[in-house]
Amino acid sequence: MLKLFTPGLFAMRSVAVFGLLALLAVCSSALASGTTSAELAELVKRQSEMLERQAQQLEDLQARLVQLEARAGVDSNAFAQRHAVPVMTDAEVTSVPVTTQASTTTEKDRTDIEELQGQVALLEAAQADQSYIDWSDGGPEFISADGNRRLKIGGRLQFDASTTNGSRFDDSSDERNISGTEARRLRLDISGQLSERIGYKIGYDLAGNDASVRDAYLSSLFNWGDEDVVLYVGNKYDDRSLDGATSSNNTWFMERNFVSSAITPDRGAYGLGVKGKIYGDSRDWHASFAVTNGRLGADTDHSDTATYMTRAHWNPWHDGTDMIHLGGWGFYEDFDPSDDSVFKNVDAADHFNENVTIRSRKLSDPDSSSAYGLELATSLGSFAAAAEYGQRTVDQRDSAGGESMNYDAWSVQTSYFLTGESHGYSRKSGVWRLPEVNDPVSAGGLGAFQVAARYQELDFYDAPDYPGGDGSSTTLGLNWYPNDWSRVMFDYTLWDTHNRSGDFKGLDDGNTLSARLQVVF
Repeated sequence: MLKLFTPGLFAMRSVAVFGLLALLAVCSSALASGTTSAELAELVKRQSEMLERQAQQLEDLQARLVQLEARAGVDSNAFAQRHAVPVMTDAEVTSVPVTTQASTTTEKDRTDIEELQGQVALLEAAQADQSYIDWSDGGPEFISADGNRRLKIGGRLQFDASTTNGSRFDDSSDERNISGTEARRLRLDISGQLSERIGYKIGYDLAGNDASVRDAYLSSLFNWGDEDVVLYVGNKYDDRSLDGATSSNNTWFMERNFVSSAITPDRGAYGLGVKGKIYGDSRDWHASFAVTNGRLGADTDHSDTATYMTRAHWNPWHDGTDMIHLGGWGFYEDFDPSDDSVFKNVDAADHFNENVTIRSRKLSDPDSSSAYGLELATSLGSFAAAAEYGQRTVDQRDSAGGESMNYDAWSVQTSYFLTGESHGYSRKSGVWRLPEVNDPVSAGGLGAFQVAARYQELDFYDAPDYPGGDGSSTTLGLNWYPNDWSRVMFDYTLWDTHNRSGDFKGLDDGNTLSARLQVVF
């Protein structure tokens, strides 16, 4: 009779364990596919009922095991201590109906005890391990039962096409009127938590046919009174300007504005060192700081330039998704003597056409650099607007004449959702986010449509005898969001440049039409 009983319980255990795993998979898929709250509640209810049945199975198995061990003279306490099985009282044992058998220990009893012990251990392990996979953000996130250990796989795919016309430089050997395609960004990110307060991230990127490691850092969460503080150690993207701090997944246009792309440290947008952020307890302000020395992948045959950076934002008013944003930032660079020059060459149209640029003059033997920027933005229903200004000064060493280079940039932009969505925005970090699509294509809708316009200027012409350039651009954009993780973008840019050095000297103007297919996971 015992042989019939044991395989039956084993089958029940197998069905329960595999059923639980299947139900967890269904729940995860439901989150990713937009299951309604009522359907999700039903799935959770079924999972809860399955866990209750498992608990009852475990209790019955333990009672049966204690009886067999008592009959065979086996120490139940030793097994319980090894496997964390609660030892039942005599009253609990006698309350479980068992067929009376002889009290002598047989080989059959020992075999049955070992089999039951294995079943109890497996069933307890199945109950204890409630880790799961969350697909709600597109890519898989593996989460431990206690929620403290996590590993998320994410990334982005951005494929661009571009064509430029109207430039007076149309020689086949020296022209700006070019067309083509490129993989603008192909990125794979691995991020997560090692514990409740220790996190990590590493990102590998192929951007503009240049492969490199981008973010690569450890993070730690602290509490400072009522505020949260996050400290980052490693290579991390700068918190600088509204458009610059916003992910390229979420910007309204294919390329960031002149303020973000021109008013930058010499090392670029990533810095290797220590960075930190403090968030207000009301989640309507933040402040950041950074002390970096070079960047990941930089040359190691000379000393790096030290950079000190800060940014802060505040939302003096917000109501739901409506808000007003005020922000400011700045940085200071202390150049190492091995840095022999500073030079900027900023895209005026899009990233593909590297001939349509605005060039600065080259300043030799730089000593230090300082910059600041101001931010203003608002979001009101389906309408949003933003304005930014930035200025940078680069000073030479006395041995090179002690001159300085000053330049500035500014930008204004506006956006409107034709389909009624609100602009995504993080009051915690002061950056733009993707919108929540009201009627995605996967549900039979049209997705979300956004129209946007931007005007911007960049001026390197800081003195009549300095060969710096200047220029401006006006961009009209149309973005289509089929769902929350994909986007199709069209940008039409009217640009003009006046460069005083390089291959394309003098006044020039033209137009560039760009398109992008983006998938984020």
